Amino acid sequence: MNDFVLALIFLLLAVGGIVIRKTYYHLPVHELKRRAEHSEPLATRLYPAVAYGGSLRVLLWLYIGLTSAASIILLARLLPIWASLFIVGPLLWITFSWLPASKITSAGARLTLIVTPLIVWFLNYLHPILGRSSEIVQKRATTNWHTGLFEREDLVELIEQQQRQTDSRFSDEELEVTRRALNFNEYKVSDVLIPRKIVKTVLASDTVGPVLIDELHKNDHGYALVRDAPKGDFVGILAFKQLGLHSKGQVRGVMSKDIFYVHENDSLSQALHVYFATHQPLLVVVNSFEEYVGVVTIEGILRQLLGHVPGDDFEEHKNATSVANRHPKPEKPKKADKTKKKAAKEPKKTDEEASAPDKTDEKVVE
Repeated sequence: MNDFVLALIFLLLAVGGIVIRKTYYHLPVHELKRRAEHSEPLATRLYPAVAYGGSLRVLLWLYIGLTSAASIILLARLLPIWASLFIVGPLLWITFSWLPASKITSAGARLTLIVTPLIVWFLNYLHPILGRSSEIVQKRATTNWHTGLFEREDLVELIEQQQRQTDSRFSDEELEVTRRALNFNEYKVSDVLIPRKIVKTVLASDTVGPVLIDELHKNDHGYALVRDAPKGDFVGILAFKQLGLHSKGQVRGVMSKDIFYVHENDSLSQALHVYFATHQPLLVVVNSFEEYVGVVTIEGILRQLLGHVPGDDFEEHKNATSVANRHPKPEKPKKADKTKKKAAKEPKKTDEEASAPDKTDEKVVE
């Protein structure tokens, strides 16, 4: 009977060790450290033990191994073979499979907090031995930790899982931008182009005036393609931002004469490369028959990549004063008079000290 009670005690001790280990490592070590630095109560009290790294793992596994082995040996000696199969087997499954995979509980957290000072005390003395043992095991281990990711879809699935995680500190915008960036090269120019039927066209001979400026202002993308004739070739691009209240003359006098083309089946990465190579914010889109099918803007490409164009409506970037006033001015450090401070700290020399030679390394310098 005493052996049976002792076996149960060892079993409870083993279960307690597994609960403690699960509580210590319910979060990655770097996350536990972050929370401890932010003075989160549980993390602050757990991290002193977790900070010992491999030493804590070795200590816990030694404790769990010895107590569980003692309980299993005692139970196997006391029980018949058939009883051992039906009792010890489920106990092993509960102890080493189900329990580590379950969520941490308030009781388990309290138990861990109670024993943490004792564990830290042991680690303080045993760390040199346990740390070296941990290093030896890690050097001889041949298993490489695998991320479980093989292709882009796996990473996208991970991001979607992160969006559902309640304690995630990633903003929805950060995760959405990451997801869009992963899928960016899957989109083509045809997915974001502005169709030709809604793109405004003007003639190079048209007069610049309030009516034309107002039409460009009402246009969503703020550009117009310029033709030399009603059905002629494109000869330029007219941007609303190039016009002012006092703009006048013909369109050919204020338009940009640079026109660059992309294919409707080009990827957005290719179109973005064309933008960086040409610095042209609007590209004309053609098909394989050289037919004009629409335009694509850098804004449309960025919207597909980021979901929106970041930033506010501030437009005074040509004014240094306006840009400087957007942020508070830091206080300028006061310049101290080093000469006065040095003179105040140095004691005045007597006439004898002033006439005495300086000493350097115990040698008199004449």
